[in-house]
Amino acid sequence: MEYKYLKTRREKSTLWVEIKNPPVNFLTVAMLEELFDLVKQVSRDDSVRVFILTGGLEDIYIMHFSIPELLTLSTDNKKLLLNLFVKSKITGAIFKYVTTSTNWLMDCFGWYETLMLKLAKFMSGYSSSLYLWFIMQRVYFAIERLNKITIAAINGNCNGGGTELSACFDFRLMVGDQGFTLGQPEVLINIVPGGGSSQRLPRLIGRAKALEFMLRGNQMNAGEAQRIGLITGFFDKAEFKKRVQEFADLMSKRPMTAVDAIKKCVHDGMETTLRHGLSIEMEQSLRCLDNKETIEAMQAYINYLDRNVIPAVGKNTTTGDINRIVQETVKHLEEGKLYTFKH
Repeated sequence: MEYKYLKTRREKSTLWVEIKNPPVNFLTVAMLEELFDLVKQVSRDDSVRVFILTGGLEDIYIMHFSIPELLTLSTDNKKLLLNLFVKSKITGAIFKYVTTSTNWLMDCFGWYETLMLKLAKFMSGYSSSLYLWFIMQRVYFAIERLNKITIAAINGNCNGGGTELSACFDFRLMVGDQGFTLGQPEVLINIVPGGGSSQRLPRLIGRAKALEFMLRGNQMNAGEAQRIGLITGFFDKAEFKKRVQEFADLMSKRPMTAVDAIKKCVHDGMETTLRHGLSIEMEQSLRCLDNKETIEAMQAYINYLDRNVIPAVGKNTTTGDINRIVQETVKHLEEGKLYTFKH
């Protein structure tokens, strides 16, 4: 698939993806289609360990989702009689059951996802409603569940759909010295954040802060966003790409089996009970321990402890000595000096 709105480049094991839709990077269905195709390809490419999305226009990340495309939903919903489903609790419950079941089946069966998206796209010539919602949800799920480290490199203002898209990434890094802000201002035009923020933001920053952010519809600077956990960190514009790449290089040393397993534990576990979540954790632990590299890495760590840690701890060891030993050990592990993972 040739991409009109996406430009990719490789930096070692990191794939940078620049999103371009002049003049201000409004997010559209066509852009989501391209992003969905790319993410699916990346999930099958073992040479990519880190996936970064950033704005391809100077000082512009994603302004928000295309309002003209959203406006068509008002009439297109009526063509499929979708507006009638919200008239009562019973029909509303039916609608939620059907759409939830459809998403669940698409999670379980790749062929079903392909079939439903093709069917919804075919129907979009008559009504765009189902395709817009389903392609958006499937793209965001695909990014959230991608078996790589994912980073949203926010190099400009970010509102609405841009904020919702960024919430699907493992890390969000932002330019902090240019006055850029993040917002979820849909309430100001009488709609809900329909790309997942009403669900993901409470899970990300807590219910109270999420409600405040969405109900006020105000803008938030990088410092405040980091304070509440909406972004991971921020850097000056002059060193932004360099610092993001340095972070990506560090994270690329993480073994992909454990990365994928941890993400499955967190995302699947957040949707169920604690008991079931612990079972998911046990399942993924079994998966990791059945991996040859896990055994080799654990043995390498045992050897390191025998050579460098255990002999260094004695009667005259101070608390400061122990702290230094712990910090050095963790640094060796973090920088991949004890064992280099191939996968």
